[in-house]
Parts: sequence; C-alpha cells; structure tokens
Amino acid sequence: MVHERKQEVFSREIIRPSSPTPDRKRIHKLSFFDQLSPPIYLPLLYFYPNQDPLTPFASKTQLLKTSLSSALSKYYPLAGRIRDSFTVDCNDEGAVFLEARMNSKLAEILEDSPVDETLKLCFPDGLCYQNSNLSSPLTVQVTGFDCGGMALAVCLSHTIIDVSGMCSFINYWAALASSSAYGVPPLLLEFNLAELYPPVDLPVTKTFDPVIVRCVSRRFVFDGSNIGKLKGIVAAGNVENPTRMEVVLAILHCSAISAIRDVERECVLETELHSAVNLRSRVVPPVPASSVGNMASTFAVFTPKGVETDLVSFAGMIREAKVENFRSCAARSRGEELCTFVVETTKGFRGEQGSEGSGSRRHVFGCSSWCGFPFYEADFGWGKPVWVTHTFAGAKDIITMMDTRNGDGIEVTVCLEGGVMAAFETDEKLLSFCTINPGVIW
Repeated sequence: MVHERKQEVFSREIIRPSSPTPDRKRIHKLSFFDQLSPPIYLPLLYFYPNQDPLTPFASKTQLLKTSLSSALSKYYPLAGRIRDSFTVDCNDEGAVFLEARMNSKLAEILEDSPVDETLKLCFPDGLCYQNSNLSSPLTVQVTGFDCGGMALAVCLSHTIIDVSGMCSFINYWAALASSSAYGVPPLLLEFNLAELYPPVDLPVTKTFDPVIVRCVSRRFVFDGSNIGKLKGIVAAGNVENPTRMEVVLAILHCSAISAIRDVERECVLETELHSAVNLRSRVVPPVPASSVGNMASTFAVFTPKGVETDLVSFAGMIREAKVENFRSCAARSRGEELCTFVVETTKGFRGEQGSEGSGSRRHVFGCSSWCGFPFYEADFGWGKPVWVTHTFAGAKDIITMMDTRNGDGIEVTVCLEGGVMAAFETDEKLLSFCTINPGVIW
C-alpha cells in the first residue's frame, strides 16, 4: 500500500521586527537593478534531522520566531511592503510565519530520490516563483516530521534581495537563534544601491511574467570526482584553469542542444544561453558584499544554426563571453551607461530577445548559479542542514546550480519540456559524469 503524504498547516502568524524601524528609514528606495529583477519569490528549503530530541518542535519554532523578529530589525525592508516600482514602505507590517506537520519521516523523503511534489508541500502554498509584490516580501514555513526532524522553507522577494543577500539573511537569523552562549558579531548592512544606481523608467524594461508551461524538472548531481574529470578534458583543450561552473554548464548545454535538435527536427535551431553574474566585485570601485539588493547582469553564449559544439569549444565560449561581460561592466561602472548595457545584455534572459528574419527559431536557456554561497552554515542551534534545495522554476529551459553539502560537487536542477527532457536525461555522455536525483544520505 502506497503511503500518501499529507501536510497540514496549523498555525499562521505575523512576525514583526523586534524594534520599530526609525522614520528616517521608512522609505527604502529600489535601485535600477532591483527594477530589472523578476518580481518573484526566491525559494529555499533546508532539511534538519532531529539532532536535539529533548527540545520539542514548539520550542524550536518559538526560537525561530523570536530570532526572526530580531533579524528583521536589521533587514527591515523584508518586514515592509512593496508599494511601487520605486519604493518599499518599511512599515513593519511583518513577515508571514507558517507552522505545518507532515505524516512522514525525514529519511523517507530524502533517502530515496526526493520527489518534487513532496518538496512542494514543504513550501508555502502557491508562492514559489510567483509574484512577490502583492504581499509580504518574506514568508517562512516550518514543517515538522514524525521523526522530529524539520524542513524550513524561506520565500523572499527577489525585488528586494538577491541570492547572496538571501543566504546572508538566513545565516544571520540562524546566528541569532543559536547565540545564547556566544553572541553575534555586529551586522553592518548597506542599503544604498539606489544612490549608486537610481531607478529609471526605460521603455525597454518590462514586467517579468514567467511563462509557466508543462515541463519536467530533474535534479542532476555532479560529484567532485566527475567535475575533476570534466575540468581535465576542458583544460586539455586549451581552456586555462576551467571553473566548476564552466565545465558543468558546458556539458549541460551541449546535451540540451542535442536533445532539442533530436526532438524538433523540423527546424535547425539557434540557441542562446544566458547566465546571471553578480556584478558587485566587477565594477570599479567594487560594491561591498554587505549591500542589500540586486546587482546582476547576464552574459550570453550564442550558437548559430547548423553549428555543432562540443564540450571543450562550448566551455571556451562560456569563458570568453563571461570575461567580455566583466570587462564591459568594469568599463561602465557607474551611471546610465552601465544601466543601458545591462538592459541590453539581459534582454534574452527576460524574454525580450527576437530572432525575426533569422530563418530559424531561437531557443533561449537561462542559468542561475547559486554556488559559492554558504547555505549549509545555517545552524539554528540544532545542527547544520543535511540538504538545502529549492523547488523547480516551472518555467522551461531554466538551469539552476547549487553546491553539494561537501562543497566540491554541484547539484543542478534542469526544467525542460517533456519530450526534450526524455532525450536529455538519457544522454549517455551526460550520464557518464552525473547521477539523476540520488537520495540524500547523512
């Protein structure tokens, strides 16, 4: 008999900052980069086994709520409300905090191949990758399992914060929760990106509206050993010191192109691959990592119709496009010139590209790398998470990367249309370097 997993939300509270936001900080101005960011919730999901069985679930959730209140006094825009495309009203209306229970054990969910439908039960219903400008910028759901383990889901508005800031916020929240004996170092945040890059009203910008289609999401895990093999192959092909991201993205995109051309034989496709990059350290002078908000561009790799690319050549194309993007951004570090450049380079990522008159249909992929951020350091007092993940985007042709728990591998979520995924996930060359949706063992 198949065990039907059920989830029940039994509590909903509003968590407000522990201290009122001063009047001088009441209006948080959005920057140009915030305006360009899709107005969606960024979802993260942390799984914690029951390493502290003497502390009941209710005590743990109370600690989470108390420490969240303290964290919001520093990250005060997350407790406000987005009023328009220029401002956040930091009115302390608060964040939504949900408590839920699920009739399963943590091991049952993770040790076999984790299932998207089960993971989605751990998130606030209907929020993942949906419009975040209509409600609280922050919603949290804590789900308790029969074994005493828990899942912590965090949905944060991408209009206000990026993945880097999201990780910093959650780790600061965790430090507050576990700080009773040790204290937390002072937190110095900067909310001045709008002063450096003021909001604009350019006709080329448009509201992001993700196209949700019937697509299939799969998780592919590249361990450190296989990434080392890929780097060796690419380095032998004269790409100097290839990075983990470059080689993994190269083999993914080569396999995706092959799958699409196999399925859609009636047209010879041009492809674009757009990958998001953090510009904070790329402009002159650099913008501090402590600046809260968005500051990203994308670099694009184009594959013309009829052109075949292999792993080495595509890794080289990724490197060349990335370096050129960094060089161009550094040369336009301030003002309208950089804003105009970023608008142009992100058109494809935002669905504004066109291929009229090209004689073929253009297929656009988007990649977001969440690698390099210390997600696995979020210890709220009962140990570090055994797995950190996100739910699938629901928008086709999206690739998302995250580090594995040990830090040397990469977990990739790929979302493709069903027929294309069927070809992609059986690509023998791809599968020789990765595993499809393995269980999480701790």
